[in-house]
Amino acid sequence: MNFLLEIGTEELPLQDIKNSLRQLPSLAEKMLIGNEIPFKKILSFATPRRIVLYVKGIAEHQRDKLIEKTGPPKDISFDQDGKPTKTAQGFALSQKVKVSQLVIKRIGKKEVVCAVRKEKGKLTSSILKKKLPELISSLSFKQPMRWGETELSFSRPIRWLLALLDEKTIKFQVEKLNSSNLTYGHHFLSHGPFPAKNPVDYFNTLQKNFVIPDPELRISIIEKELEKELRKFPYYKFNPDLVEEAGNLVEYPALLLCTMEKKYLKILPGKVIESAIKRLKGIPLRDERENLLPFFVIITNGTKNERIKSSYEKVLRAKLADGEFFYQEDLKKPFAEYRDDIKKIIFHNQLGTTYDKVQRIEELATKIGRDLDLREIESLKRGALLCKNDLATRMVREFPELQGFIGGCYSSLSGENKLTSLIVEEHYLPRFPGDALPTKKETIAVGIADRLITICGYFIVGIDLSGSSDPYGIRRLANGLIELIWKKQLKLNLHNLLEKTASLFPSAPPSIDQNLVDFFRQRLNLLLALGGIPADIRAAVLTDFSDLDAIRKKSEALKKWKKTPSSSASLVAFSRVANILKQAKNRGIGLVPFNEEFLKEEAEKKLFSHYQNCRGRAGSTSAKQALPLQSSPCKDYFSILKKFEELKPSIDSFFDNILVMDKNVALRNNRLALLSLINQEFLKLADFSRIEITNEKK
Repeated sequence: MNFLLEIGTEELPLQDIKNSLRQLPSLAEKMLIGNEIPFKKILSFATPRRIVLYVKGIAEHQRDKLIEKTGPPKDISFDQDGKPTKTAQGFALSQKVKVSQLVIKRIGKKEVVCAVRKEKGKLTSSILKKKLPELISSLSFKQPMRWGETELSFSRPIRWLLALLDEKTIKFQVEKLNSSNLTYGHHFLSHGPFPAKNPVDYFNTLQKNFVIPDPELRISIIEKELEKELRKFPYYKFNPDLVEEAGNLVEYPALLLCTMEKKYLKILPGKVIESAIKRLKGIPLRDERENLLPFFVIITNGTKNERIKSSYEKVLRAKLADGEFFYQEDLKKPFAEYRDDIKKIIFHNQLGTTYDKVQRIEELATKIGRDLDLREIESLKRGALLCKNDLATRMVREFPELQGFIGGCYSSLSGENKLTSLIVEEHYLPRFPGDALPTKKETIAVGIADRLITICGYFIVGIDLSGSSDPYGIRRLANGLIELIWKKQLKLNLHNLLEKTASLFPSAPPSIDQNLVDFFRQRLNLLLALGGIPADIRAAVLTDFSDLDAIRKKSEALKKWKKTPSSSASLVAFSRVANILKQAKNRGIGLVPFNEEFLKEEAEKKLFSHYQNCRGRAGSTSAKQALPLQSSPCKDYFSILKKFEELKPSIDSFFDNILVMDKNVALRNNRLALLSLINQEFLKLADFSRIEITNEKK
């Protein structure tokens, strides 16, 4: 049997179409498995007007169940001759089985009577009737809405429901809307409704009525049409993401090849033209040298004619004419003079203007540049001061998506040096996951400063980040900052940067530093989790996160090391060191400086010797050196872990032969001091006491 559910809606936003394609199969699988309904395959489809679930090979019934009920003890259920007593007969009657069907089982030390009966699975249709409303309501969207007097929240109003189990219509109700076997074709090219006999007939019916429910098929059609229309070009290329987007915006794709005036290719930067085409949901075309061609593609919803083509060309011509005007007007004054204009742009009513923000960015970026030992500090400072000037230009006010690029373009045309212009252009990168990265560290310094100033500023004014709400994109900015540091392997002390950032805001409350630290710890924890780092390792490395790049490398090294056979035994030893120090702290015993002369026993002398040897080989040269394990960009943390393993025999011998909590206070304190030295080295890599110890026998 096959099952099909269609949720007919008003026009869905692109992101909600993608979300439904991702969510629906997993929700349906959970529903079917939870109700023990066997199936072979689950598929989902979507267009702007419908969300479709298709289940192949679904069973007609639930799986039959064997239900076992434990009853009274054997000795009171059967007499000495093995005949059932009234107790057994009563139990069998209550369980609706024959006395002969009772079985004896041993549970613990007792033998008891059990009734085992087979319960036939319910009809799939009856379960679907009950569960489908729950399935529909469980779909989640970023901005759901309600309509009329309904209580249901959904992406857009639901207008019809179709549910078919082979040729049987599954009757259910969502709000006041009843399901049926009726579907609707293309909004303009067909009339409806149309009955569907079964799930296979449903797809045939839609195809005849100008609807292609499979987004992959729609994209394939667009690609074939592109190939057909563009055969006259020796070489062309297009952005496949735009083709995918276009395929999800229509139900029956039709392609129009439109032209633009060639003069704009010489007058305007390519990205301005590309942005104008994208505003029309069009697809720009490029040649083998990445130069724009004087053509663009429009994907319509099933209709193509010269009138529609001419309309798109006319709209683009108007937009490009506006762009030409803005471009010429913007260049009438040097780019640096826009600084006075950004004094009039409010960043936030409690944080001042964009000009005030730029002043803070310049100061923080300069510190970051010096922390990274960059040479072009003057160009960095100049780029930081100019980085937001394009927000005051006419071009960016019309095309906000061009901020950064237009700034870099205008900066270069105004005579600023190449690095300064690059900083202005690239400091927004990456704008989203998978986006291009900045090419110069000076640009990265300004980008990090920009993000930190924004994040800190919004924390100061009390932006609420509880739940999933993030209206200002603060989490996205933080994630981008961390990813940037990781991918470029930058050695920056985040604690110091947060302190410096907070100091640039006179209105910052004393608690802001800790709030920022907690926020970044949460972001790091999430990104490490998404990278496959287990929870115990994340807890172990996030005790200190001054060096974000080191945290990532330590996590990966610990994950790899934990899979080695020797790690479990070593973790036991490392944890013993940490635990006894915690016990001492809980008893109010303070630590004193370590004195080698107080070492009396062979086991403690041997431990100290091995500690010195491992410490030196791990890269540390002084007991008071701050974070030696994080000082080298090429530190091999896995090798350091293997070096630490060499301490295990000495640690075990120490605890087996030495009484740490000796009655002699001087000996006790010195032994704790020795263990503290060792634990300090461990903590530079991780808090091993937080890592779960795997059972070696497993």
